[in-house]
Amino acid sequence: MINTMKPISSKEIRETFQKFFEKNDHLRIKSASIVPKNDPTLLFINSGMAPLKQYFTGEAIPPQKNLCNSQPCIRTIDIDDVGDRHHLTFFEMLGSWSINGYFKETAIKLAYDLLVNHFKFDPKRLVASVYKGNPDLKLEPDHESAKIWQSLGFDDDHIVYQDHADNFWGPAGETGPCGPCTEVFFDTGDEFGPKYKSGEHFDDTCRYIEIWNAGVFMEFNKEKDGSFSNLKFKSVDTGSGLERMCMVLNNHQTVYETDLLKPLIDENQKQIPNISTEQNRILADHCRAFTLMLAEGVRPSNEGRGYIPRRLIRKCLVIIHQHRAEFNFDTIFTLIQ
Repeated sequence: MINTMKPISSKEIRETFQKFFEKNDHLRIKSASIVPKNDPTLLFINSGMAPLKQYFTGEAIPPQKNLCNSQPCIRTIDIDDVGDRHHLTFFEMLGSWSINGYFKETAIKLAYDLLVNHFKFDPKRLVASVYKGNPDLKLEPDHESAKIWQSLGFDDDHIVYQDHADNFWGPAGETGPCGPCTEVFFDTGDEFGPKYKSGEHFDDTCRYIEIWNAGVFMEFNKEKDGSFSNLKFKSVDTGSGLERMCMVLNNHQTVYETDLLKPLIDENQKQIPNISTEQNRILADHCRAFTLMLAEGVRPSNEGRGYIPRRLIRKCLVIIHQHRAEFNFDTIFTLIQ
């Protein structure tokens, strides 16, 4: 992995990201609640752009064209993947946006500048993915983004064309703003699988870890019938998971070794000495997620939004019961950041 002069905390990473964009004419805005307001398409805020949807459609005017922040998110679709190296139910999304402002070239060059010149990533360990298009949906390949990455020194085997499921983001719900995207992956090394070769299968689940969706190019609005119409103007939406960024910048093999999750992992191990690694990770993630939900006023129930904390709490209790442990949740709650 990369070498850093000294460990870098999640707080430092968060500030470095936001200060970089502030210096590049972005306004830092406050994060929103994880409970959506006036958006029946979402149970929880699942991305940094979700609270800002109306800016992208032109229904509301942003305080400034270029924005940035750090947004707590809940991804219910990742619940069953929790326990591996990097998936989480709750995570913090570092985001930047340009609404009817700059587009692909500036977005990609800003991403490269931040990653290479500020976070000090070795560009040889970075791989960019771009959208390969979808003829059935009448969507073209994103050759433009590929050429921009090439202009920054990326060889063909560091640029991957991926399909609709991987490189077309959104909408954040059933309908709304969406578009092709370009993502940046970090190469975690030979111990996690074979090196990618141009034209072969790209392993984005083990060796190559996505650290930043460096540009969702919001061009379309997905309609109720599944068709795409053009938005009134083009915009850029980016998102980087703080936990994953903290993981790779500190040479950790998993997000559970970061300062955001390791205290929970250590406490779980203390209270349940024979807990498995996977169970420990699930317990840490789910406790963190449902605690935030409860703090936001969401109460467990059998349906709707309340079903999610209910599901997470039940999974935690099953693990605790399997080990016949006397588990002190109060101690865990004090460690959650």
